[in-house]
Amino acid sequence: MEDRDKRDFYRLPDTILIEFQHITEADAESAAAEDFFTSDPNFHLLRDIYELQLESKELLRGVTQQSRQLGSFLHNLDQRVELLARAVLQSGSDQGGLSDRKAEISEAGASFLHDSILESGQFLALRMLFQPSGLGLACFAEVRHCQLEDDEYRIGVRFNQSDYRTQRLLSRHIISKQAEERRARLGRSR
Repeated sequence: MEDRDKRDFYRLPDTILIEFQHITEADAESAAAEDFFTSDPNFHLLRDIYELQLESKELLRGVTQQSRQLGSFLHNLDQRVELLARAVLQSGSDQGGLSDRKAEISEAGASFLHDSILESGQFLALRMLFQPSGLGLACFAEVRHCQLEDDEYRIGVRFNQSDYRTQRLLSRHIISKQAEERRARLGRSR
């Protein structure tokens, strides 16, 4: 079995807008990943809204157990905020440089298709915007492999030096995607 097929984490298919910059290992150790991209205030706003929605879902469960009517109202309010966040994402976010890619994501890394070859061991600053959730994350990654696949290259990266917040949001996103996948499978089997 190839080394790249040995995985410690479950990988999920996902749609991600991805932009990356080539950097040195020293850059990854001395700077923040966001520093390598043009500043887009909506990018950080969407991440913050996503994080607040995750926290509010936990609180909403407790409120709903105590009062269904209040829980329903707050759920409705949460849905409206989510719709507003998606509207901001679609209309106001600077997506220059971000390319829509079908990807596989895990807590340890990602793989995606790209039109040119990247060398194994190359360090990257990644900016990722997950669709349709609107979660925006920036982190460092190291290219682990690059293989030709149907006129494009399958790039496999391992995330490096992610801060706790980025790791937690990525983990929560993956858990949410797994739950969606299970619901979809259950819906098809009925």
